[in-house]
Amino acid sequence: MAVKRIVGDSIQVKYVQALEGTGSTDTSKFGQAANAAQSSDVAIVCVGLTSQQETEGRDRTDLTLPGAQDKLVRKVLQAQPNTIVVLINGGPLAIESIKESVPAIVEAFYPGELGGDAVTDVLFGEVNPSGRLPYTIYPADYIKRSFFDMSLRDNGGCTYQHYTGNALWEFGYGLSYTTFNYTWSAGSIGADGNDGMYRVHSSLAASVSDTPLMYTVSVKNTGTVAGADSVLGFLKSSGQPDAPIRELFDFGRVYLEAGESCVVHLTVGPQVLSLTDSSGIQSVRSGKYVVEVGDLRAAFEVYGPDVELFNLPEVKRRFGMQGTS
Repeated sequence: MAVKRIVGDSIQVKYVQALEGTGSTDTSKFGQAANAAQSSDVAIVCVGLTSQQETEGRDRTDLTLPGAQDKLVRKVLQAQPNTIVVLINGGPLAIESIKESVPAIVEAFYPGELGGDAVTDVLFGEVNPSGRLPYTIYPADYIKRSFFDMSLRDNGGCTYQHYTGNALWEFGYGLSYTTFNYTWSAGSIGADGNDGMYRVHSSLAASVSDTPLMYTVSVKNTGTVAGADSVLGFLKSSGQPDAPIRELFDFGRVYLEAGESCVVHLTVGPQVLSLTDSSGIQSVRSGKYVVEVGDLRAAFEVYGPDVELFNLPEVKRRFGMQGTS
């Protein structure tokens, strides 16, 4: 077992397979699981999904844990408050009650053949976790929104760019055993924050070769252990109709020893500043924007006429394409 690889024979490890499969509703072994948990210092419960629930040609009908898995977690937690839940899954899981009651949750996704070793290394501090969620984890009632509705903006929206509800965990969320502090580097256009509105002409903002909107962030590991961090830069627009609520425009990944610091450069490119209208014309438009990097905020304004980046009707005309799609 992966745990025995680290603790050896000095610590007793008990194992109970409480369910025969992810979709099982047979609770006959829950008592064994609870007894094992109660007589231990810590309980680790692995729950999630398999190809029984999600694969090509097999879609899930809800976001919750299938079978009696949620009941299993509650039973073990009642016997042992020091319970860690490990999620093994592909798509997001709505686990409201687990989030509210369990002290630690590890999202392992589908970790592969050596997944047990990887998860154990994180749990015992051999590896400092640094992953970020690649999607929004919605609450269970999100399925009230029809999955045949392909509009990103209507009925509460979907994806982190347009979802207006309360997420269990947001896109980009992640924890570490250390802490990181962000500050604007001296001379960065964000150093004055919202007190100094940076203005850039639309023709310059639409340029691929020029980089007038580069933000420089100083990142410091303020904790006691080494760790990696993904510095995420988000853009929010003000008053732009149909614009995303927020959009990832750039990121930088760094590895820092305790007390070490470095500089990360994040660039707002023309694609993230552009919007495409109903006729298929994509252009950079004038307007006010806010850059968010962690707790940092900086505002800028694009002024001047719209600058076209892509014209679908013109492309269709040139290549003799027919239709609207």
